[in-house]
Amino acid sequence: MSQQASGAAAVDFKLIRPKNYFANERTFISWLQLAVTMGGLGLALLNFGGDGIRVRISAFVFETGALGLIVYAYTMFWHRAERLRRGDRGTWDDRFVPIVVVIFFIFATAVNFGLTFHKKAYTPPLDKLSVTTMSWGSKSR
Repeated sequence: MSQQASGAAAVDFKLIRPKNYFANERTFISWLQLAVTMGGLGLALLNFGGDGIRVRISAFVFETGALGLIVYAYTMFWHRAERLRRGDRGTWDDRFVPIVVVIFFIFATAVNFGLTFHKKAYTPPLDKLSVTTMSWGSKSR
């Protein structure tokens, strides 16, 4: 009895080379390494950058970028793995996201430097200060 007569679906065994799966995993791990580095920069800013909202904003920018990169790497890994399983042909490279990552690093670094070197607070002229605001022996924040 033939396959067509029995109603069984024909199975198409395509040769899928393991090196393609490993290349997909290597790419995924490379993106994760970059995300961990970016997240490490954000954590270093939080831990060693001092107090204040400026440090938290800079760290938030780096951590948000790291989280976005992790989500991108995860979705692209599964998308490419599915394309490998289906045996799709075509281009596998991504020309847009590496450029976006570089622009994001430039933006995050500019935000960090901009917030670091921005004037911390407005200092009023000395002749406008009142004596009642000055105190000895206690720190006011």
